[in-house]
Amino acid sequence: MKSIFTSLFCLVSIYACAQNTQRRVGFRVIGKDSINLALNEDYQMIEDSCATIIRHAHYDIHNRVYTGKFTDVSKANPSLVLSEGNYTAEGLKDGEFISRFTNGNLQSRGRYKKDKYDGKWELNYDNGKPKIEFEATDAEIKIINVWNEKGAKVVDNGRGNYTGNVGSITWHGKLFDGKPDGIWKAYRTDDATQTTFAIELFKKGVFKKGSNSVGNYTDASRIEIFDQKMFPYIIAENMVVSATSCGETKTTYFVSAQCYLVATFSEEISRLINSILSVVDIARFNNSQLVMEGIVSETGIIYNLKNISSFYDPTAQDIIDKLRKLPSVKPATIDGKPVKSKITISIDFNAGVYRYSWRFSQNPIK
Repeated sequence: MKSIFTSLFCLVSIYACAQNTQRRVGFRVIGKDSINLALNEDYQMIEDSCATIIRHAHYDIHNRVYTGKFTDVSKANPSLVLSEGNYTAEGLKDGEFISRFTNGNLQSRGRYKKDKYDGKWELNYDNGKPKIEFEATDAEIKIINVWNEKGAKVVDNGRGNYTGNVGSITWHGKLFDGKPDGIWKAYRTDDATQTTFAIELFKKGVFKKGSNSVGNYTDASRIEIFDQKMFPYIIAENMVVSATSCGETKTTYFVSAQCYLVATFSEEISRLINSILSVVDIARFNNSQLVMEGIVSETGIIYNLKNISSFYDPTAQDIIDKLRKLPSVKPATIDGKPVKSKITISIDFNAGVYRYSWRFSQNPIK
């Protein structure tokens, strides 16, 4: 008996504006509904030749959902299963789901029931050490144990302080019996000062009220406990095409450090400088310039200020000592990730007066 295989290639066309070219990214349909999908390390669709991960699955093209069992394997090592699980005919996650890091260490393991977490779950760091253990019952999640990256346990048997980074937002608060209790606060993940922009109040896991920049609310909590990156197979469900084409060097976007209020930051520099120069005979510094350079850390702290000019006088060190009290700023970023950069502060002396200026560097510290 002859067996007949039909193979179709479904294309998703996108335009790469930077190069003004059209890309053709898709997946191969084998037989009735089996597909091979080329993914990058972020579980986004990419050209076959640049794939890091190959997904073997069943896909309902009309309803745009996965059905049945699937496996995501390493292209370099097909025997390494990176993710596996099962979807219902309606495309809902059901049964045990497992994900692994590309080094083979377990990333997450647990069960779903109709697309909801069900029962006990474990999440690990890429070095194999435990990160979070939680339990879900009837869509209610209890966080049991949490460890930080250094291996210290910060939540024990449902009690402790929990910090959850969910994309650009970080929530922080106390847990009681594995659920939020008391006041929980949210701040922008890249905000070095951790300025609160949202607050929610709980009583032993029961949401009472919240407020944010939009206003007050009592309908439901806005807290998200887990980042989807902890469950990469969820990202693949969205069929997102990678913004970077095969062979294209990823474009990086550098944003220099910024102070939250320019006027306030400038006034603080002026105040600190003046506290030294107001009691010094600055006429002796005529026609000279003091230039100081420091580092802005990934958390926005200014440190390691040094005199990089030919201005040699004890007054320079006095000024530097004062400027160490400058407030934190918003750090520089590359593609949204905080990086170190530099700050330069200059003071020009002329005709018995001084003028100061400052700027953040337009490049990261390599």
